Amino acid sequence: MKYLFPTPVMVTSLANPDTLNAALRHVIETRRAGDEGVQRSNILGWHSDSEMLRWGGEAAKTLALECLRVCASRTDDPKMQGGQPRFEFGIEMWANVSPPGASNQAHTHPGALWSAVYYVDDGGDSDASLVLMDPNYPLNRMYAPDLRFVGKDGETFPTQQMFAPTPGRLVIFPSWLSHSVRPSKGPRERISIAMNVTTVPARRGPR
Repeated sequence: MKYLFPTPVMVTSLANPDTLNAALRHVIETRRAGDEGVQRSNILGWHSDSEMLRWGGEAAKTLALECLRVCASRTDDPKMQGGQPRFEFGIEMWANVSPPGASNQAHTHPGALWSAVYYVDDGGDSDASLVLMDPNYPLNRMYAPDLRFVGKDGETFPTQQMFAPTPGRLVIFPSWLSHSVRPSKGPRERISIAMNVTTVPARRGPR
């Protein structure tokens, strides 16, 4: 038995994130105080614009660079010649502040290559909240969606995978992967940062 076409998901934790998270919290709270935010996939809560890299200061840049580093290590360009890449990475970033009961409906991020979620504060709710959904479900099981495939180890294939909002955790996945966020059940606001990593043609010549 072979498993074909796996979906790559990277989960990493930043070393000693307390100082970075404190700085991220400060810029997010400052921005939120003077900005009503936007409505996207969020149900309740505050969703910033996608220009956090511009207004988030050095803390936002530090997080963005770490996300780009991980994505670059897991992206291959088979047509790169002479060590010259055909593409450069771009990144957009936004903040989510979710009070108790807030959530995000299932969605994807068209137009990007990788997407990521970073947790600043779990809001006091350590239960799994980020839900990544099997892109094959329920295409071939619509007539009997409760049936599951069984792997060679005897385990049934899951239709979703969940991740806890651990502060300092960075979860990166393909942007076409459908995902959602379960309602926050903690006593305080959960703070997370989302990112989209895009590609643009590499610039040539002097800059």
